[in-house]
Amino acid sequence: MSRFLPKDTLPVLSFLPAGTTVEWLESTEDCRESYLKRGGHPIYGEHDIVYSFNSLGYRSVDFGIRADLNVLAIGCSYVMGVGLRQQHLFHEVIAGQLGRSTGKSVCVYNLGAPGASNDYIARVLHLAIPLLAPDLTLIHFTHGGRREYVSLNDRLLTYVPGFRPSDMVARDIYKHLDALSSPEDNDLNLFRNYKSIEALLRDRKWLFSSINPEFDRIKAHINLTRYVGTLTWLDKARDGCHPGPSSHKDLAERYWARLAGGAADADIPR
Repeated sequence: MSRFLPKDTLPVLSFLPAGTTVEWLESTEDCRESYLKRGGHPIYGEHDIVYSFNSLGYRSVDFGIRADLNVLAIGCSYVMGVGLRQQHLFHEVIAGQLGRSTGKSVCVYNLGAPGASNDYIARVLHLAIPLLAPDLTLIHFTHGGRREYVSLNDRLLTYVPGFRPSDMVARDIYKHLDALSSPEDNDLNLFRNYKSIEALLRDRKWLFSSINPEFDRIKAHINLTRYVGTLTWLDKARDGCHPGPSSHKDLAERYWARLAGGAADADIPR
């Protein structure tokens, strides 16, 4: 359990090559072979994207680094930035705007993880907030059907509906979770995760967005002044599967409008 709930640190992301820098993510669609099959990308070339992972496997600066203003961003691969240059991610765009508007240095802690669930977002935030003490937290909630599940052999598994695991143990677990899933349970799980995060961040500056309009079904229970809406697909990332830089820029502009407007104590940090 200490691997999932470590004390005085954050969990290691084993999916990613910790402490390394690479140009491709070979276990995803953002690999060179797929890129060439698709005939390239209208913006990004073969050497235009660099993934630098810190010692715990996050596409982020080391967590010991501090700036005048510290921003925490968390979510799934959309936040991690598969197929995107780091500076094109919505939270990096916001960090740039913060720096220009305040004249202060800004640091972004990127806790995005490919395939992550809202369970992951809630779990890791409860560990990260006391450790990183961000001045601003940006949360991009992911697909409601995803779950975290710990198997009898102490393996943490992320359930992603529609995905077919290669090993038989995970495939059997998926079969059971498929049978137990329902839209109503997804909404209830989103409610639990959201309320847990809302309580955690009650005295902090934070805003959130989502992949799908699932919050519409529980909107009576959320603080809509902190909600900037869903990410709009305007273009595609280099992998052809994720939203591209224009999509992230649009989301960043909506976040910034809320920050500049002082929405729900989430005004621009001074």
